[in-house]
Amino acid sequence: MKIRLERNGVVFEYEHQPMKEGRFRALCALTGAAMYAGLVIGIAALCGVRGVVAVMGLTVILALIAGGSLI
Repeated sequence: MKIRLERNGVVFEYEHQPMKEGRFRALCALTGAAMYAGLVIGIAALCGVRGVVAVMGLTVILALIAGGSLI
């Protein structure tokens, strides 16, 4: 990746190698897992056990759909 900025006669150039795809996917997966955990904690705080059970059920259904087992 190459960045070049020019302003008032001053030139700033920066070159950086992009992140490897495997590492990028791992960071995305960790971020997604953290967001999901935050969602479950928030629902547990607001709705209690019924909300957590509903989220777990929807998660299983969506995982089955994504995996192609349900549809």
